[in-house]
Amino acid sequence: MKLFPDLETKKRFMKTGLPIVVGIVWSPIIGAVILYALGPGLFALTASWAVTLTITLFIVVILTVFLLRLFMRIGTRFYNAP
Repeated sequence: MKLFPDLETKKRFMKTGLPIVVGIVWSPIIGAVILYALGPGLFALTASWAVTLTITLFIVVILTVFLLRLFMRIGTRFYNAP
């Protein structure tokens, strides 16, 4: 059973779908690092873990999107180089 019917479909998936999968996979890791680094300070400021986790989630989404765009831009520079 082939997942991709032809090579062009596979290339399109690698250009568009793979960064989304990478972002989903790396989000919990980035979230754990952000929560470890900023969690105690945010909890001291807000006195609520719900608010702390909401702020952390917001930071993780923004940071993940930023990193994916950065890596995609760097990847196209190397991919299109002669």
